[in-house]
Amino acid sequence: MIEIRLFYFGWISDITQCKEEKRILSKMTINEILDELCLHYPKLNEREKYRISVNRKLITENVTLSQGDEIALLPPFSGG
Repeated sequence: MIEIRLFYFGWISDITQCKEEKRILSKMTINEILDELCLHYPKLNEREKYRISVNRKLITENVTLSQGDEIALLPPFSGG
């Protein structure tokens, strides 16, 4: 079991009704965590895709999580 912190931004925090939460999990990869979140918050499946960061670094692949990791779900953004 590991404890992680989840941070939600923009419309994602509207769906989750919180900006951050701690969870104790037995699942250890990003994909497993996202599957669990989509079951808990079904509206995440209905919206456009979002970006994911682990410990403040954007990721594009499935990674294994460790105790104390911080995961953020970020809505699409653009810059210039």
